[in-house]
Amino acid sequence: MRHQGAEAFTPDSSTVRWPPVVPALVTGLRMLAAIWVGAMAYYGIEPLALFWIVLGAAATDYLDGWTARRLRRSSFEGKVLDFVADKIFLSVTLLVMARAGWVDTLTAAALSGYHLLVLAATTVVSWGVGKPLVVIPTSEKLVVILSFVLAASAAGSAALPGKAVYSTISGTAEFLALASTLFGAAGYLRLIRRLLARYGK
Repeated sequence: MRHQGAEAFTPDSSTVRWPPVVPALVTGLRMLAAIWVGAMAYYGIEPLALFWIVLGAAATDYLDGWTARRLRRSSFEGKVLDFVADKIFLSVTLLVMARAGWVDTLTAAALSGYHLLVLAATTVVSWGVGKPLVVIPTSEKLVVILSFVLAASAAGSAALPGKAVYSTISGTAEFLALASTLFGAAGYLRLIRRLLARYGK
């Protein structure tokens, strides 16, 4: 789901189908990773394992779209699955890291709240206009990237305490990720108003 500009994707009713199998499996790995991370909160968090899980999830966020393009199997359904997987994985991971004390609690709550609110708002607007939508303002890409950077650097800092670079990156990413949510929220509000005006008639 990497697109330029503010875009809203809607399905062609004549071609709605299940997501292509291979890209969907790649995206599904991110959903499974979210479950794994959530389980860690109760069974014990291994910092190095979580570090690699976050890096792997970030890789799947690129590879699902790349695979779909290479196989010429890009689809609206795949974009929806990718969008949902990003939101769920990042929300769960940031909250688990806050519980472990690796990410500031208020920062994790703000970022997770943003991701979950965007997911909920998109669902509500889809119901309102009678069509499923994947709403992607330009700033959304930045929020997702910085959230992944924060999660990876915070896990790296916990797993490799001797590497000060991870702590430095984590602190910077925290500030930038929070700032990016303001632009992301503003972009979504503008785009949702346009969508309601267009489809809500």
